[in-house]
Parts: sequence; C-alpha cells; structure tokens
Amino acid sequence: WVSAGVDGTVYFSGLAPHFQGTTPLSAVVASRSRDGGRTWRVPATLSPPAEGNETPAITASPRRPGRAYAVWAEFATAAIKFSRTRDRGATWSPPVVVDPSIPDAIDLVPRLVVLPNGTLVTVFARAEFAIGVGKIYATRSLDQGRSWTAPVELLAAPIGGFVDPDTGEELPQPQFENVAVAPDGSVYVTVEANSSASSGAIAVARSRDGGVSWTRVTSPGIGAYAFEPAIAVDSHGTVGIIWYDLRNDRPGDAALTGDVWFASSQDRGSSWQETHVAGPTDLRTGALARQNHVGEYQGLAAIRHRGFAAIFTLAAPFATDGPTDIFFANLRPGRCRPHRAC
Repeated sequence: WVSAGVDGTVYFSGLAPHFQGTTPLSAVVASRSRDGGRTWRVPATLSPPAEGNETPAITASPRRPGRAYAVWAEFATAAIKFSRTRDRGATWSPPVVVDPSIPDAIDLVPRLVVLPNGTLVTVFARAEFAIGVGKIYATRSLDQGRSWTAPVELLAAPIGGFVDPDTGEELPQPQFENVAVAPDGSVYVTVEANSSASSGAIAVARSRDGGVSWTRVTSPGIGAYAFEPAIAVDSHGTVGIIWYDLRNDRPGDAALTGDVWFASSQDRGSSWQETHVAGPTDLRTGALARQNHVGEYQGLAAIRHRGFAAIFTLAAPFATDGPTDIFFANLRPGRCRPHRAC
C-alpha cells in the first residue's frame, strides 16, 4: 500500500513474513521514499511478527508535511490497530486499538482517510459469525488517532459466496471496501453488493458530516455480478469508481468473461456516467485461476487537474505477456485510454 504526502514523501506499508517453525508469522512494516520511489528507507516495524497480522493500509496527511497514518487488522485479537508518524516515517507511535470487535466476530480490511479539518476516519469490515452477516463500519478520531469513536454501521450483507453455475467454483468475491474523501469533506465508501451469481451491484455509501452518519446513494452498473471496486474523488468533487463485472459472460461457454468498467458522478452519487475500460478477460485463465479472480485489489487515484488514473489486472484473451498482465488507464468521463504497464 502506498500514499504520497503533501511534501512529496511517499509512504509504503506491507507485511514482512517470518519463516520460523510451522506457524506463519508476519510483521507490519512501513517505509518511505523522499525521491519519488527511487530509494527507500529501511522499513520500520509497526507491529512485531505475529500470527494474523493482515491487510495493512497507509495514508499520508494531505495537509501536514511529515505525517502519515497506518491501520491494519490483527486476526489474533480480532481487532483493528493504528499507528502514526510525525517525522516522515523515521519513527512510529505504539499501536492503538481502533476497534476491539465483538464476541463471535472479527474485524478486517481497514481503510483510513484524512478529512480537510484533520479528522481521521477509518472504515473496516466486520464478519459477525453469530448472525451470518458481514457489515461495513466507520469510526472517527478527533485527536490524531489517540482515541476513536464507537463504530457506525454503513452497509450489511449476508456472509457467504456465490458459485459459477458452469463449474461450481467460487466466483470472485473479495468484499474489500474502498474509501475516498472529497474536497468538501464528504466521505464515500464502496463495496460489492451481489445478490446471486448473475445479479449484483456496487454499493456506495456517503457521509456529509465527517463520518457521523451515512446514507446509501445510487449504485453504478447495470446489475450484473460485480466485484473489486475502487473509488476516488477529484479536486472538483467528481466521484469515480472502477470495477469488474460479468455482464458480458455467456452461461455455458468455456470462458468466465469479465470486463473492467468506470463510472463517474458529478452530483455526489445521484447519477453516473459509465465507460467501458478494458476486456473481455477470461477469469478462468488468470494467474489465480483456481480462485477464479485476478487479484484482490485494483487502484484508482484522482489526477491533479481533472480525471482519474487506474491500475488493474487482465487475463487472456486481452493479456498477451503471461497468465495475467497489469494495465494502466487514463480515465475521464465518457472516455478512457488503457495502456499495458507490465
């Protein structure tokens, strides 16, 4: 996970595996680059090697030089943890519990954004096994992460996946929420909201009061099975979302056909303008074909003046250099320009 600060410092967070004995251990680490990624500082350890450290994400302050914030899930305790730096990543604060979860549940995949007034908002998923429901929550910090408010529920859906009717294998369903903040402080969250193997949506929730309350807005897409959404907001307040869906898949043929789509909204999510980005791509031929998807993430970022840039993965027949290729697209409402990145 990477994020660039207002002074140009680029921050990285990830997992450092430790191979010792039979139990897989991972440390949460962070590094920084002061020269646009050409060189990187030796990583600092935010959380020592443990079983169940997962999904770290990092966010640089958009206004305060030298400040960045990291969140991650700690499966061993079912909690979300937080740490911050005030010296461009040289040192990090001791971990703080953002949310301790509840009995018979586990918190996971946190994302953090910084509002224009400095408020921190962390959005995370919670699998509530006792009732069989997965929920998306948000919590706020008004003191730079030292303390956090009680979480507020945004979205909810039953736990459980859907299978490809042709093969009986699980369809792509990471259910990893993605979050972005607008110049006016509005926060947007998107996540998959599928109802069957042939129908679904990209759910979008919005908060206009700094994460205190949330409403669900109109979803982009045509109702096909959809997955892996990413969201961003540009300097003009235009909201952009990129995702995969299976609207062009034909039951009974040899392929599981997916396409990459982009939609933008200039009215805070009330209506959307949609663009085809790339595809078709056969998900059964991808590098992770046994999981029937080409990854767990794609990236979307707003370009400084207007428009968006996206990173995504495609398999055959679009990909030509291997089982999967990574592509970059320059996106604007109504048009896009895909380019192979590697």
